[in-house]
Amino acid sequence: MLLDAQLFSTATLLIAGLGFAGVMGLALRSAPWWQLYEPGRLHLFGASVLGITVLWSLSAGITPGLSLHYLAVTTLTLMFGWQFALLAVSLALVLVALFTAQHWVSLPLVALLSGVVPVLVSHGVLRLVERTLPPHPFIYLYLCAFAGGALAILASMLAVSALLSVMGVYPLDRITGEYLIYLPLLVLPEAILNGIMVTAMVMLKPQWLSTWSDERYIRGR
Repeated sequence: MLLDAQLFSTATLLIAGLGFAGVMGLALRSAPWWQLYEPGRLHLFGASVLGITVLWSLSAGITPGLSLHYLAVTTLTLMFGWQFALLAVSLALVLVALFTAQHWVSLPLVALLSGVVPVLVSHGVLRLVERTLPPHPFIYLYLCAFAGGALAILASMLAVSALLSVMGVYPLDRITGEYLIYLPLLVLPEAILNGIMVTAMVMLKPQWLSTWSDERYIRGR
């Protein structure tokens, strides 16, 4: 998502920067850093950052702030946990900004809307499923990966729309006609994208998913 810093007031950008700094500070303090020292884990993290960078570079749209692209942050959250997912998104956004017209001043705002919101939604779905439903592999795949991916991009797009509308950047009819109208074309494919990737990892590389446990979802049933 490209956001022109001139579309927002200095106060908005400052609040976004402070908010993002606070969330990232909490994430970095609580992150299980020992996980990155496991064999191959750091390389997997780096490859994931590059993959998200490429995916987020393939955006469509003409109006700044109303560009469309897939997120795949639900997969990141299930792979690394919410803390490292936020770190991966932040690093990916820095790389995207180096090669696109993204304004550096508005980068924290982009990170909040396209990173923090969907990552926390994905994490919230995971925690809700773990607390309220039995540990079944299909529940993990269909709710945490598939439904979690759909809800994550839905929350991100609604947050973008609400901000642009409340701040008076664009009228609601323009936001609806150029952005929200494409919700069905993004929500279902995003769900399928995350569902396929997580399913493949459960079958072939379950060790890549820090939120998956054979003991919990298979042997413990």
